[in-house]
Amino acid sequence: MARKVSIRATLTVPGDKSISHRALIFSTLCRGTVIIKGLSPAEDCQSTLECLAKLGVKSTKIAPTVENPALAECILESPGLDGLAQPKEVLNAGNSGTTMRLLSGLVAGRPFTTRFDGDASLRMRPMSRVLLPLYEMGAQVHYQSSQDMAPVSDTAPFSITGGNLKGSEFVLKVASAQVQTCILLAGLQADGKTTVTMPAFVRDHTERMFEYIKVPFGRRDNGSIEVTRLVKPLAPYEVTVPGDLSSAAFFIVAAACLPGSDLLLKNVGLNPGRKLVIDVLQRMGAEIIFEDIREAYCEPVADIRVRYKGRLKGVTVSGEEVASGIDEIPILALAGCTCEGTFVVRGAEELRHKESDRLKAMVENIQDMGITVENLEDGFIIDGVPNVPGASLWRTYNDHRMAMTGLIANCLSEEPIQLEETGSIKISYPRFEDQLALLVDNKA
Repeated sequence: MARKVSIRATLTVPGDKSISHRALIFSTLCRGTVIIKGLSPAEDCQSTLECLAKLGVKSTKIAPTVENPALAECILESPGLDGLAQPKEVLNAGNSGTTMRLLSGLVAGRPFTTRFDGDASLRMRPMSRVLLPLYEMGAQVHYQSSQDMAPVSDTAPFSITGGNLKGSEFVLKVASAQVQTCILLAGLQADGKTTVTMPAFVRDHTERMFEYIKVPFGRRDNGSIEVTRLVKPLAPYEVTVPGDLSSAAFFIVAAACLPGSDLLLKNVGLNPGRKLVIDVLQRMGAEIIFEDIREAYCEPVADIRVRYKGRLKGVTVSGEEVASGIDEIPILALAGCTCEGTFVVRGAEELRHKESDRLKAMVENIQDMGITVENLEDGFIIDGVPNVPGASLWRTYNDHRMAMTGLIANCLSEEPIQLEETGSIKISYPRFEDQLALLVDNKA
């Protein structure tokens, strides 16, 4: 017998992780006190904070609560770019690719050597997309071997010796907000003009925050962003980070798929480069309503209401779309499991190079739940079913998004699913399990 599970509640999700990283790192462009409210409690953002501390940025934090994650606050005392010091220890980015890639651009302009490393998962993720442009601008990059890893050409650990950068023009082959931001941070410390052009529109948090904190930059008609050397420190700023749409996505999919659900998510960021989960679910027939639409600190924000409207319809997610929500493909796959017809994803091969091979993991787990899925090199095809059997083991590969997706899969299944682990969730959403437990009305 199917379990009677629904979600009927009002929820505030933690601050946006991507914006939190930028709010922390961009504090180095100022000199003085920077206040960040609603900071993401993710371990990834803590990694950024700890790396900044080794560079000479002091900070104090106010912890959030389960009931109100938006209470998180961070106060930083920044010495400015010229006041950053050569770190005596390696900058350990933990599991955070954003930390490693953005800070690489920051220190590339500083006249000292910085060593970078991360956990075993991050050591497997390619870094050449940021390090090659920095090398072309004049930074020295050296890869290093370690006891538990053979030398590899484009992965951590590595060191960057910065300073004396020359601006250049970069046309990226793959749209990446992280690569763009890395290059722009270096460009703010380089002689001449630095321009970044991307092949597709992605999240534009960097441009929006540049506008808010008054970083001088230009935008060409083709969408290219250009900067020149920052001649003096910016004025200190205060910012409130909106709720993370990527975190909200798990609850949005659950509410759209679980009969009787009525969920209101408060103060969620709706950056136009991040809305894949919303756009796809609406195409599938989900009832998603935006309330109190507004702009805060140059970011679009709204309350999102999701009501169960019936079984969703199958759709195709194309390669042109996935850049606006690559990380949400796994949770969207669960909506595909319950849809009428087939759910197809193409052009998502980048998911094979995240914290785990997420395409492989999703195909395995969906098959184990008793659903027919075809594995593609760049995606998958799912045959939706009215009832998800479950009664299976969910492999997470110590990947936080796979673990959170597994917890939602358990809510959708007729029989309980056993998760391999949930400890990895702290990387991005430490109290996800607690909030989910408060939301789910399980009358089995």
